[in-house]
Amino acid sequence: MAEADFEKPRFCSRCGAPIVVAEASFCKSCGAPVTRFPLLQRTPGFNPVLALVLSIVPGVGHIYRGKPFKGIMWFFFVSIAYGMGPPFGILIHIICAANAAFSDTIREDMLAR
Repeated sequence: MAEADFEKPRFCSRCGAPIVVAEASFCKSCGAPVTRFPLLQRTPGFNPVLALVLSIVPGVGHIYRGKPFKGIMWFFFVSIAYGMGPPFGILIHIICAANAAFSDTIREDMLAR
């Protein structure tokens, strides 16, 4: 009898190669660590929690990620949002912080599907 629960295919977050061994800890092609939780995947030298904390000042988390232009744009966008009203500014500030911490990880997960 066929299994009703199929595991979704997994792909390496670094090279995109399929992970065929269910319990694999590392990618066979490039040697990158493999995790089942896409938000916990890490690029060497990057800490998403630190990016989130640095985003107390809008845009600094993006600059930490190595995207200075995006950080400057977020700084001005969040500043304008606060000028329009505190509730709107807080909402945009939260979106900015989440984007600094998790945007690339979510994008990689979406591309792997």
